[in-house]
Amino acid sequence: MKTSPAARPRSLQFEPLERREVMAAAITAGFNAGVLTVTGTAGNDTINFRQTGGRISVANVSGSWAAADVKSIVVNSLGGSDVVSLNSIANGGAQAMVEDVTVNGGVGSDRVKLTDGRDVLFSNQQFRVTVAGVATVAGKAVPTAAPPKPANWFEANIRDAALRTLGASLYQDGVIDRKDALALLRNVEDGNIVDASELADLRDIVANTKLFGTLEYVGKLTSYIVSANPANAKYLGGALGNLTVNSSSAQLEKLIGKWFLGNDRPLASGTYKQAGGQLFVNGASYEDIKQGSVGDCYFMASLAEVALKNPAAVTNMFIVNGDGTYTLRFYNGGQTAYVTVDSNLPTDGAGRFIYAGMGQLAASAGNELWTMLAEKGYVQLNEMGWQRAGLTGSGQNSYAAIAGGYCYAALGHITGQATVAFAQTSSAANFNVFVTAFNQGKMIEFASKSTPASNAVVGGHAYAVVGYNAQTQTITLFNPWGANYARVTMTWSQVQGSFAYFDRTA
Repeated sequence: MKTSPAARPRSLQFEPLERREVMAAAITAGFNAGVLTVTGTAGNDTINFRQTGGRISVANVSGSWAAADVKSIVVNSLGGSDVVSLNSIANGGAQAMVEDVTVNGGVGSDRVKLTDGRDVLFSNQQFRVTVAGVATVAGKAVPTAAPPKPANWFEANIRDAALRTLGASLYQDGVIDRKDALALLRNVEDGNIVDASELADLRDIVANTKLFGTLEYVGKLTSYIVSANPANAKYLGGALGNLTVNSSSAQLEKLIGKWFLGNDRPLASGTYKQAGGQLFVNGASYEDIKQGSVGDCYFMASLAEVALKNPAAVTNMFIVNGDGTYTLRFYNGGQTAYVTVDSNLPTDGAGRFIYAGMGQLAASAGNELWTMLAEKGYVQLNEMGWQRAGLTGSGQNSYAAIAGGYCYAALGHITGQATVAFAQTSSAANFNVFVTAFNQGKMIEFASKSTPASNAVVGGHAYAVVGYNAQTQTITLFNPWGANYARVTMTWSQVQGSFAYFDRTA
């Protein structure tokens, strides 16, 4: 609405509502000193203000008043349930005509209708609206009219009727969470096959990442199920395959189990048993690391280094699903990738862990499980094919398949950070590179020579840097075999005799 040049900032003056003992038989209006006062009856009144030809009038009330002379309007509602309509006054209030509008609500349920769509209900309170359209009831602001609620995305975009109805219901809170995603996926199992319309709908859902809000992992896990993924080729060592038109509900259920429930456990020595304990005990520490019977020192040392330098990065890897499963976040070239593991872990005949946490009783309630579950997730991640590209065992969901690797790669997979590889210890200049990196808080790991000069160093093994003493210029290194194995502290010349290179975050 256009604002009159004569308009000036207006303030509203509430007047105390006085109880009337004598009620008027009809709506009346009076004008004095710029104030137009309209008084209702004891009944249910409709008080409708109008503006025509620069004059203000009230429906069913004789007389009219020049808009330029009316500085404020006061409505005394009295009894009954009254409706005061300001729709015919600019801006739903009094812009360009009056200073302000005050409606003194009576004992009934009164309402004021404004041009902007607000329909304000109140009882025995004072309502005011300023020239700027700011409305209050009993001194509290009345929000501006909400825009029309947009159509539910599922109602507008999903072809399959059952999936559309379910999706619209689940999306009423504005987000598709893990439980919702499972319900949507299982909804298309109704006919024992996935038809073309259902598959297209599922792919449209995962393409609209906004549906999942901040729950990125839910969208990505769902996309692994409904889109092509190298990891879908196998399930528990047998053939599975990507979801296609006419895929069976049994195949879809296996894909759900693989990605959301951790059912596709890696090939392992020993027997899987339910692990006791909890995910973290007093947070993540590098001293929690205890490598087992697979040669993944590069990964375990990387976990140790991250736990030392940025323990929150470790705890944030895990999403606790509340059903005995955990979704883990890794990175491929800085892009997130997710896998889900259950809490069953490989054990020997005595019920002790054989990989990470080796020797601990699986049934013990005192176990701290994060290192075991991270290792298991890293094994399952290998099925995607990029984790060990060019290395033996690439693409296999097997503990044995992750034996041997590079620290720089594992650091990137865990943190998502860029890394720098193979700084040779034979270069004296790289000592300064190391010191600078350490002082900058970089994560650093050393790889030992196949035949180290020091008997205290294991050959062909990865070590995490856990300390540097600038006064003595000595480096302290941690063996991921665990806290029972001695740390080693060396000068740079001693490092040169036993270690070939170091990797670090950029």
